[in-house]
Amino acid sequence: MRIRSLLGFAAAGAMALVLVTPASVSGQTPAPTPQTQAQPPAPSEQPRAPQQLRSPVEGDLVSVDADAKKITIQPASGAELVIAYTDTTEISGAQKDAAGLATMKDARVTVHFTEDAQTKAKTATRIVVQPKK
Repeated sequence: MRIRSLLGFAAAGAMALVLVTPASVSGQTPAPTPQTQAQPPAPSEQPRAPQQLRSPVEGDLVSVDADAKKITIQPASGAELVIAYTDTTEISGAQKDAAGLATMKDARVTVHFTEDAQTKAKTATRIVVQPKK
């Protein structure tokens, strides 16, 4: 009788061991636990995309390159911007259109532009020069 009891305990122990053994040992993948699930990074840890500029942009006219048909402006916040202009760019508030821009250094300007999707080059469609105060 003692042997039967020992065999019964051994069988019960073996069954308990099989039931408690992790699934990974038997070749099955365990269900993810809350600790192992991938969590999205906190907002402060997410990579920041460069801030995309929207047309129009306002700033101070820093320089005009009439030969290259480009103007440089300094927005209130951020780095200087170089924006190309064409013969069809509407320019108001400057004397003699594009030629008058060169004489308007430090004037406040509002530039409406388009941006090439591939090169990110900006081309002015309209430049409004505000009078100097």
